[in-house]
Amino acid sequence: MDIEQIRSYFNDPKTVDHYVRAVANVGLWESERLLMEKCFRRDDAILDLGCGAGRVGLGLWQIGFRKLWGADLSEEMVREARGISECLGTEIAYQREDATKMSFENGFFDAVVFGFNGLMQIPLRENRRKALKEILRITKPGGVLIFTTLDREDRLYKAVFSDSSDYDHDPIKNPNVLEEGDRHFKTKHGTTFMHVPRRDEVLADLESTGWAWEEDLMRSEVASESADVLGFSEDCRFWVAKRPT
Repeated sequence: MDIEQIRSYFNDPKTVDHYVRAVANVGLWESERLLMEKCFRRDDAILDLGCGAGRVGLGLWQIGFRKLWGADLSEEMVREARGISECLGTEIAYQREDATKMSFENGFFDAVVFGFNGLMQIPLRENRRKALKEILRITKPGGVLIFTTLDREDRLYKAVFSDSSDYDHDPIKNPNVLEEGDRHFKTKHGTTFMHVPRRDEVLADLESTGWAWEEDLMRSEVASESADVLGFSEDCRFWVAKRPT
């Protein structure tokens, strides 16, 4: 499993269509809205990283944020996000970026959102740490990062990873499983990758890359979500971190 395989999955028309539908049918989660309105100011320059077809950025625009950018590894996602944004009359700037080596200037953003477990779709811990360092670089001192992960200690994934016969996370049988906590599995949109971390793993990654942890809590602790949101994504852990001043 490498970054080009991830890019290929997110360029696949079935995957793109799934994310386009999420813009219309899912929108901004209530938990996302509550956290972002608490942590962001209306005049902040905000990057929607791993933007997909623009669900988070468009949701932020709709609740009054105006200085917005979107970036994604997939050029097809970026193309769709631009088209939807133009159709809706927003002024969100979208571009293709690799989260581990971005073209933005140092300290360009006040805040970054890496939504829908996007950080954990980067294979290898060293690469996820590269991404965290890059996000730190492009964020101003005192700036905020909000992202989500699944949780290997959550009831659902504790059961998944305790099943020794599960090929999806077996490093011996499945060559695309690179590290403990990896899952390489089939969806109706294709075969994809996800790393499912433990909480202490993420805390260590934040500390090692220069971020100051602010808080973390499960989505279900933040807000009750609609049926559309629950059908789109299982419960996940929200993380809020700051770049030290």
